[in-house]
Amino acid sequence: IDKKVRKVRAMVMNKNGQGLLVKYAGIYMLPGGKIDGNETELEALKREIAEESGIEIKPEEAVPFLRIDSYDKDYFDRVEQKDINRLTQTTFYEVHTDSEIDVTKKHLTESEKAKNHDIKYTNLAVMEYLVETNQSDNNKKAAFDREILTALREFSIFKQNDKGEIER
Repeated sequence: IDKKVRKVRAMVMNKNGQGLLVKYAGIYMLPGGKIDGNETELEALKREIAEESGIEIKPEEAVPFLRIDSYDKDYFDRVEQKDINRLTQTTFYEVHTDSEIDVTKKHLTESEKAKNHDIKYTNLAVMEYLVETNQSDNNKKAAFDREILTALREFSIFKQNDKGEIER
C-alpha cells in the first residue's frame, strides 16, 4: 500500500425518514469525504455535511454503523500523477436532523461546482433505485455504487437490530 486515505460518510436522516443523497460527477454517494490533517472523524463529518448541504449536525449524536476498507490496485493519484496502490477506509455514520438543505450555507469546491454537485432528501428505496439505474461513464461509478449499496443494506440491518424491524 502506497497511500492510506480515511473518509467519513453519513446516512443523514430527516424527520420524514428520508436520507440525504449526493450526485456528483455523474455518480451517487452519501454526503461526506476525506478527513483532513489532524481532524477527527466526527469533525470531518460535521465539516463535510455543512459544506455539501448547509446543514449543521451535532457530531456527538452521530452513530457509526459500518466501516468499509477498499483496496485499489493501480489507482491514479492526481497529486502524484501516477498509479499507486491505495487503501481507503470509510466509516459510515447515522445522523438525524430536522434541518433542511440550505444552499446559502453550502461551500462547494470548484470541482464540485464544475461537476454538477447536487444534494437532496429522498426515500431510501428511491435512493437504491437511483443508484442501480444511473447511467454514467465515470470510471469510479462501479466502486461508488458498490459502496453506497452496501451502506444502504447495512443501514437497514443496523436499524432492524436497533428497533427489531426494518426501516425502509
